[in-house]
Amino acid sequence: MIETEPSPASAAPPRGGRRDRLRYRFDLALSRGPSVVIGWLGLLTLAIIVVTALVLTLFRLTGVNGEAGKDLGIVEAIWQSMLRVVDAGTFAGDIGWVTRIVGLMITVAGIFLAGSLIGLIANAVDQRIEELRKGRSHVIEHDHTVILGWSTRVTAIVSELVIANESRKHATVVVLAGHDKTEMEETLRLAIPDLRTTRLVCRSGEPWMPRNLELVNLAAARSVIVVGDGDDAATVKVLLATRATAMRDDTHIVAEVSSADTARSLQALMGEKLVTVSSDDVVAELTAQACRQRGLSTVFRELLDFDGDELYFAPFPELVGRTYAECQLAFERSAVMGVLDASGRVVLNPEPGHVLAPGDQLVAIVEDDSLFTLAKLGVTPTVREVWPPTPQEGTRRIVIAGWSALGPRVIDELDEFLGANTTIEVLVDPTKVDPDEVRAEVSPKNVEVEITVLTGGPEIVALHAARISFHEVIVLGYRDGSIDDADSRTLLTLLAFRHVRQHEDVGPVRMVAELLDQRNAPLAVATGADDFIVSDELTSLMLAQLSERHELSQVFVDLFDRTGCSIELRETLQYGAHKATSFADVVATASSLGHSAIGYRRTATGEVVVNPAKSAPLSLGVDDEIIVVAPGLT
Repeated sequence: MIETEPSPASAAPPRGGRRDRLRYRFDLALSRGPSVVIGWLGLLTLAIIVVTALVLTLFRLTGVNGEAGKDLGIVEAIWQSMLRVVDAGTFAGDIGWVTRIVGLMITVAGIFLAGSLIGLIANAVDQRIEELRKGRSHVIEHDHTVILGWSTRVTAIVSELVIANESRKHATVVVLAGHDKTEMEETLRLAIPDLRTTRLVCRSGEPWMPRNLELVNLAAARSVIVVGDGDDAATVKVLLATRATAMRDDTHIVAEVSSADTARSLQALMGEKLVTVSSDDVVAELTAQACRQRGLSTVFRELLDFDGDELYFAPFPELVGRTYAECQLAFERSAVMGVLDASGRVVLNPEPGHVLAPGDQLVAIVEDDSLFTLAKLGVTPTVREVWPPTPQEGTRRIVIAGWSALGPRVIDELDEFLGANTTIEVLVDPTKVDPDEVRAEVSPKNVEVEITVLTGGPEIVALHAARISFHEVIVLGYRDGSIDDADSRTLLTLLAFRHVRQHEDVGPVRMVAELLDQRNAPLAVATGADDFIVSDELTSLMLAQLSERHELSQVFVDLFDRTGCSIELRETLQYGAHKATSFADVVATASSLGHSAIGYRRTATGEVVVNPAKSAPLSLGVDDEIIVVAPGLT
């Protein structure tokens, strides 16, 4: 019989000696953090104090603090033992060698144990401060706004929320992103030095991890904004994480999504709780609107930002049973433009005879929600005589200089609103984009599109465009390089077009530009651009607005739809506004035609006034324009 040694796999693992096991347990205790070690050291220190006190009491040792012949009670013995632990010089007054030795032993133990305990406590405090600096502590807030993710848009979003929260005493905005907490706070505070009534809290961590969402107390948030920064995959993960987190029923989520297919899938999954925003769609739609009529982008900017007048929803039970036409004149400083019915559906510019039902809310442009109140004194307007609109004859030519992913969407939006008498010439640089790819991306149904290949600087592009008279120019930034390079070329192109001279019959050319960095907006004004579009800013404004009231998505979808209602700037003659003595006359006259008047524009100065007081004196000329919400094209 041959004996074999057991294989290493079948051999019993070594258990180690008692010392090894004690060291192992000690190492485990240390690995569990300073709190466990502090607890053990505290218990050990207490045990030494109690044992020393028992020795002093049971053996009736005297001479403590130089008092010979005096026995100590157990309470006094514990007190004296504790003093020797925390103060090494206390035992110097003891007499009698036995008492001195006992005092020396407890003092030496105190030097090691109490010193270690104090050091660990100080280290634990330092670790806690470092943890707070890294943004890993839990947020205990209620009814706050949570921003998940980080991009250049976050500063503009927070800035708008600060303005929106001015009427709230204790408002909080919490930002969770995979960036350093200190860096995020410094960036936001440099961009927004005055937070007014808003408290800003930043936390570090990937927002798609459910345990990180617990840090920001998502369950108690009033709204959530997901900033994707062009990465739909990251947005999807974050939204799925929010779906796995318990949230309030009235909490709504606004997410930035680039792909329309991804947006549809997410909305099918999340339901009405989610509203999606596409940055390119927003910019393309507003670019097309700005190109249609001068001053229209100013109106939309007024509706999008929180500074000045914005859209509000509010119920007015005292107006139930009244017609929409009556509701329009029931407010002094509110421009009514629609109704949010009890089912949650927004109806812009309903029929004048539409009756307000119980549970309905009015949609109006108001400077502040505190001003959305019924007028104390009724306004008695006069319906003025109206004239038909002046026929628009001739062709229209639009030049698009440059190209980006925004180009096809801009042309689609223009194609939706403009007719066959419109020609759009696209000037592209073959060194920046492939002209064949541009042709493949464009498929208009109404307007005519010409693709012109042109190499050269902005001055050559402007001179080539001026060979045929044009009415509008849209400058898109080439995104093949950095944002600064794209915006620099855009600004130079605007300056070149400003110096282009055309036939006086054409009139002033409207210039619309896409700027990728909102900080360059003042430079665009200096170049003479009438309506400039800033991608990051407009998307930020939309996200902030929808986070406050998600029903606004229905308003903008309707306004950007050709078949829905649209905001128009029309001649004063169409509403008899050149003879109106107050804006109430204009509102009443427009209402008689089935339109909702919300402001006016003075042609001479370009001044756009949204939501003027109805009873204030008004004097408009025949060249000025009235801003109305009118039925869409059929």
